[in-house]
Amino acid sequence: MRYKIKGVEIRSENAAKPSSQKSSAVNDYIGTLSNAPLILDFGCGKLRYSDTLVSVASKVTFVDSDIQLNREQVIRGERTTVKQYVKSNYSGCKTIPYENLEKHRSKYDVITCTNVLSAIPCKKTISEVMAHISSLLKKDGFATFVNQHRSSYFKKYESGERMLHGYLYSGSKGSSYYGILDKAAIERLLKKHGYEIIKTWIVGESTFTEARPNS
Repeated sequence: MRYKIKGVEIRSENAAKPSSQKSSAVNDYIGTLSNAPLILDFGCGKLRYSDTLVSVASKVTFVDSDIQLNREQVIRGERTTVKQYVKSNYSGCKTIPYENLEKHRSKYDVITCTNVLSAIPCKKTISEVMAHISSLLKKDGFATFVNQHRSSYFKKYESGERMLHGYLYSGSKGSSYYGILDKAAIERLLKKHGYEIIKTWIVGESTFTEARPNS
């Protein structure tokens, strides 16, 4: 996604990390998902956790912005697009652009949303994401939100301008946004958007929260 904030363009697709930089805590958690659920990976980026998701799911739907899914880039060591990589490597799985998500009618057992909210510098878009996830879950389904509650790696961002849940930072490669969502912040955000918290726990610098829409 691309955002115009305070006169500058933020290209959030550039925040996506490759599979070589996946978090062992997130990867281990995904590996515990059982009963071959139907999974939607919301904000799949560069398919950071795709192999593990596909290994535990019956099927996976990968969602990101149209530009992220269709631009040529290096995906798991191969010069291709996310859309083409999924089509060529994951039988029965598919990609859907965020821009087309309103027309999508499937329901999911589990929706993963990993380090996505922290890359969104816009309250309206966060609300839209929360609404989409709620509408795409089965009645007994749940979503898992993973966010950084601190990050030594992104310490430089604190020299930027305070905004929303984090900082607007301008560097040599352009402007970017990085949000920090601790346990209190993510639970407050979820409750505001009509979710019930199932459980929250912390591993290292990451906060994991399982939640579902209030019935």
